Amino acid sequence: MAQSLFTEQELARLRRLRLAGERVRSLALRGERRSRQLGSGLEFGAYRPYSQGDDLRRVDWNVYGRLDQLFLKLFEAPGQLRLLLALDAAPTMDFGVRNKWLAAKRVLAALGLVAQATADRVLLARYEDAAVQSFDASGSEQAFLEAVAAMTVSREELPSAAVRSALAARGRDTVLLAATDMQSKAGTLALLSEARRFGARAVVISLHADEELQPQLEGLTRLSPLAGNPLKLRIDARVLEAYRKEVEDYRRACQAAIRAAGAGCIEVSSTVDVEPVVVELLRSGLLEGAR
Repeated sequence: MAQSLFTEQELARLRRLRLAGERVRSLALRGERRSRQLGSGLEFGAYRPYSQGDDLRRVDWNVYGRLDQLFLKLFEAPGQLRLLLALDAAPTMDFGVRNKWLAAKRVLAALGLVAQATADRVLLARYEDAAVQSFDASGSEQAFLEAVAAMTVSREELPSAAVRSALAARGRDTVLLAATDMQSKAGTLALLSEARRFGARAVVISLHADEELQPQLEGLTRLSPLAGNPLKLRIDARVLEAYRKEVEDYRRACQAAIRAAGAGCIEVSSTVDVEPVVVELLRSGLLEGAR
């Protein structure tokens, strides 16, 4: 499944970026920011699905009773950097010749892969997921990539209790990266509000398909909305100009709302090469975790 996200050449380049991140992390570990000591300083961090061979003493049996699935409780020490990768799984994400949903998964998978060298834990969830998946720095690359690849488009949804809890538990040690097309702002803005409330840093990766910005339509055209009946519209230069203006106004309003929520924003096309996005965030220092 990992192969469906990246070619071997792309994986090789991302691994080289991860090596650079490991050098950054080795320098950070010499300071006092991180703590690996076991003891009373450990706090609950997140859940991850049980795998054969895991310690049954770490299973949360209350969760098992509710969901009929085995999940381990994970603990971590204050000061450990966590990266929370959150995907907006709204139906509008499943659009584009170069599909936005696939692009979102590629971008977050690349960031998570590299961040496993600079963060102590990478958390993964769609906005509505009932449990947040967790991967530590020594975890399997293949398992992480397969978890991202397996995610599917679902529905428009506000952040689940599990996603909100991931921010509440260790907000100041958490970096939130949310991938969305912002066509339904409510879920993303609610997530940013929670991040701000608990002191987490946040960046929105706002995706668009090129044909959304510059539709190649002309004449009598049949349009099929996600909700409601198909409709026919005569497309001419005047209609296209009005559409482009409305889209540009909406994009600016989204950017302003994201900034007002105290978050950063990176706009990318679904045709994006993931490597420059990773490099930009590495250079920003966001993935180093130092406050």
